[in-house]
Amino acid sequence: MVMNKINFLDIKKILIVRLGKIGDIITTSFVFEIFKINYPFIELHLLTLSSNREVLQYNPKVDKIFYTKKNILLYYELLKIRKNNYDLVIDLNDNPSTTTANIFRLVKAIYKAGYDFQKYQKLLDIKIKPLEKKNYHVIEQIQNFIKELGLTIDNNLVKPTFYIGCEELNDVKNELNEIKKKYKVVAINISAGAPIRYWTVSQWIDLLRNINANFPQMKYLLLSTNKDEHLRQKIKSNFNNNLFINSDYNSIQHFAAYIKRADILITPDTSAVHIASALGTPVVALFPNYEWNFISWQPYKVPHRSIKSPTENVKKISVKKVFENFLELKNELKIN
Repeated sequence: MVMNKINFLDIKKILIVRLGKIGDIITTSFVFEIFKINYPFIELHLLTLSSNREVLQYNPKVDKIFYTKKNILLYYELLKIRKNNYDLVIDLNDNPSTTTANIFRLVKAIYKAGYDFQKYQKLLDIKIKPLEKKNYHVIEQIQNFIKELGLTIDNNLVKPTFYIGCEELNDVKNELNEIKKKYKVVAINISAGAPIRYWTVSQWIDLLRNINANFPQMKYLLLSTNKDEHLRQKIKSNFNNNLFINSDYNSIQHFAAYIKRADILITPDTSAVHIASALGTPVVALFPNYEWNFISWQPYKVPHRSIKSPTENVKKISVKKVFENFLELKNELKIN
């Protein structure tokens, strides 16, 4: 029997499935907030990837988290999870997936809710029609899903969510406090999740030269993953080291704390975009030329400029274009 909406007063235990990357979790986490405000008595569980462990480390809204990988380990985890006998299972993956179909088959639940794809038509009790990705932000897609389930939604909560640990935030505050008394801080994240999202070292160097020549009252947090540390050092070697702020920490939690304490972020990576959106940091974002991606993964509810490449590679975005957008955002924010 296919239902329209759930009576959540009858629900005691829910499993939410989000087997996505960091950005997927950050843009989904507002769902946990809304559930806990509307129905604090519901026990909320989450199945997600092991790579999201640090992102969720301090999130107080999920009662239990199951971490896994997209391999045989997932099925071992599902065999353990099925013993929990959920009232409701929700999979928020908005692409038709054999993995999602198998999760619906293996996890026991009174009700199962997912997007209305042919691949698991017969497995669902509640089918949600997906919105067109080229027309809606990913957050609006998820908001529509839970609205169709019957949840009351406070629009103030509909935004990316990220909880930073007090220790990590204090670490970064102690590093930046004296600097922020005299300078504005621009965070520049050079790393990304795909090769087509990488700007070149020479482009970053030219951008920094342009900004520094016009705004000497700024200092820079140059951020990267460990694997891109060599690129970061190449960029820094072209400048006086005093231009940069030492960033001594490289956990995801510290990465988020650096973004929170910055005045502006420049990044080609959508995970950093969503962290900035969650923490209220204005952002200049670089995107490849995929319209659905450009619409779905925009910065959300923060001042921003988004730049779409003329090709599938962000390298084709000119330094001039990024500088102009940075200048526009800086002026909008009235940063001196």
